[in-house]
Amino acid sequence: MLRTILSALIASCIAWTAAVAQASEPSPSPQQPEIMASGRGEVRLAPTYAALIVNVSTRAGTAVEAAAQNAQKVESVIKGLRGSGLSEKDITTAGYHLQQDYDYRPDRRPEPTGFSANTSIRAEIRRLETLGRVTDAAIAAGATGISGVQYFAANTDEARRSAMAQAVREARTDADVLARAAGGTLGRWIALTSAGGNQPFPREMMMASGNVAMARAAGAPTNIVPGELNVIAMVSGRWEFIPGAAR
Repeated sequence: MLRTILSALIASCIAWTAAVAQASEPSPSPQQPEIMASGRGEVRLAPTYAALIVNVSTRAGTAVEAAAQNAQKVESVIKGLRGSGLSEKDITTAGYHLQQDYDYRPDRRPEPTGFSANTSIRAEIRRLETLGRVTDAAIAAGATGISGVQYFAANTDEARRSAMAQAVREARTDADVLARAAGGTLGRWIALTSAGGNQPFPREMMMASGNVAMARAAGAPTNIVPGELNVIAMVSGRWEFIPGAAR
């Protein structure tokens, strides 16, 4: 009998302790709802200088011959670029490649046909109005191709900041629209991060070397018209959402 009463008292104490502990624990509060939105800003600006990629390719029976012929042509092209008004620091080697060539035909093993050497020259042009003249000088001096023209802008900080401000305004406006559409209002700002973007990305214009060469043969000067550059900024933001009154 005494054992039964003692067991009942112990069980009651355990149940009371668990109830008190459960009552003392704070109940989880609902998370504050949030609004998330992103924005994009874009500013266009005129380029201030350009880079011309000039290619020089040679082929010969041996690697030594191909490399030697390529070196002679590269020297001639560099002299032509210097003669068009470029300084020594404006002309750099962008790439060099020497390889063995093969003749690939069906049902037979590839046969070596000689060697080819390829050099890419980067010519930086500070005066955009001379871009066509520099191109003609490179072709006349022995260049075998023009890979493309890239445009750049020297002053981009102001354009980048303007694009970022546009992106923030767009994100804030979209967040406000979302909040109102959901029946509430936009609360305090929580976070704002840059989601990436571009420094002014040059719109590259590819030029077919054959067309340039034919134009030079016909006596027509090369005419290259620069385009605009784009500076793009993107942001992502979070705001508190304040629900409207319940109906």
